[in-house]
Amino acid sequence: MRLNNWKNLFFCILLASSGGSWCCIRVDAAESANTDIWRSKNLANTQVTYQLCQKLEQEVINFLCKQSSESQSLDSQMPLNLAQQQTPATTQTPPAATEEPGDTQKQNDPPQLESQPSVLPTSPLDSKEQLLNAPQINQSQRLQRLMQLLRSPKQPPESESDRELGLWVRLRPLEQQPLPPTEQSVPKFKPIGYLQGRVGYLQTSNIFSSNDSPIDDGLIISGLTLASAYFPLGSKTYLNGSIDGNLIRYINQSAYNYNQVRFNLSIYQQFSQRMYGEVSYSNQQLFYANNSRSLDSFKAGDRFLNENSLLLSLGRRDTLTPKLTLDSFYELSVNFADPLSRDRIINSFWISLNYYLQKPLQVGIDYQASFSDFTQRDREDQFHRLFGHLNYRISDTTNMNVEAGVSLGSSTAENIDFDGWFFSINYNLQLGRF
Repeated sequence: MRLNNWKNLFFCILLASSGGSWCCIRVDAAESANTDIWRSKNLANTQVTYQLCQKLEQEVINFLCKQSSESQSLDSQMPLNLAQQQTPATTQTPPAATEEPGDTQKQNDPPQLESQPSVLPTSPLDSKEQLLNAPQINQSQRLQRLMQLLRSPKQPPESESDRELGLWVRLRPLEQQPLPPTEQSVPKFKPIGYLQGRVGYLQTSNIFSSNDSPIDDGLIISGLTLASAYFPLGSKTYLNGSIDGNLIRYINQSAYNYNQVRFNLSIYQQFSQRMYGEVSYSNQQLFYANNSRSLDSFKAGDRFLNENSLLLSLGRRDTLTPKLTLDSFYELSVNFADPLSRDRIINSFWISLNYYLQKPLQVGIDYQASFSDFTQRDREDQFHRLFGHLNYRISDTTNMNVEAGVSLGSSTAENIDFDGWFFSINYNLQLGRF
């Protein structure tokens, strides 16, 4: 009887133990499944959150890049910053200062050189716009710094549950796949020179700067410029050269048409963020374009002026407001000419107040003064211009310039007077880079 009781007790203990172990196994399995599910959800949530942050960051970068690109102003033109622009953008080299065929005279006589140049009055800063920065309408430096911070790689926060589970999970951004060979980026082309064409029209009430009988007439100037890029000789020193050819044609006084060829070589030096200097040598030659009606007079193709000039210039650009700049310019020119009666020393001053209405459009007011002292004869000239200008960049390769104002001045020579008004329009087209 006792043996049966012991057997029954043993089977009860065995049954209870088996049932408890089975329940514990089921509970552990359920907890493990819940833990795996929670961990998977946590990892998925972490990955989704990181992808959303990465997408938001890319949208912010694109927005800032768009704002930064739109904030750049006209002509790739202020304070000076040569380090960022080593190659020239679209530039406008002003025609050389030429001399008009002289006073009122008979059409059979050759043109004289007693008057102030009548070529289109162009700012001396136009040939250096590729070395000048436009005023920053927005705070581009802050935007650039913010973009750099956003572009820096960031790691998502580590999950505490991963540490408890003994896992060290660190999500990484997807690596950018290399572009196909046909789409891989290539080194940016840096041209060493460019070819530019231009055509302009000048209308003035005193075309020959005559005191006795001023003549109202117009000039059509067309030409080509072959110029080199600004080659760096040092961190702030550049070398530049150009060749210009122009056809100067009068509307009514066609007997005095002439052609111009000009060579120029200059060294540009930046002194500070606002000031620069330039030393230049230029040679210009003027040729008759038409035959004289007189058999003993000049013929087409004959040269009537050969002038060599040494020039020293200083310029400064001040940013008054984000859209307003003040340009000031001084130039000393020593000219050696054939005929010798044209030898002279010229001091020129130029002040230009420019306002950038929007990215492609600039307006301003200018004042120019020139004082000439002839070294081979007793003659002195003083010449002044006050005018307004409008510059409009049509595209990356074309731009237009409009100017209108008055000219004032006098000379110790008889029958020379520079008083009058003028209007000019000039169109420039870059034909190619090489």
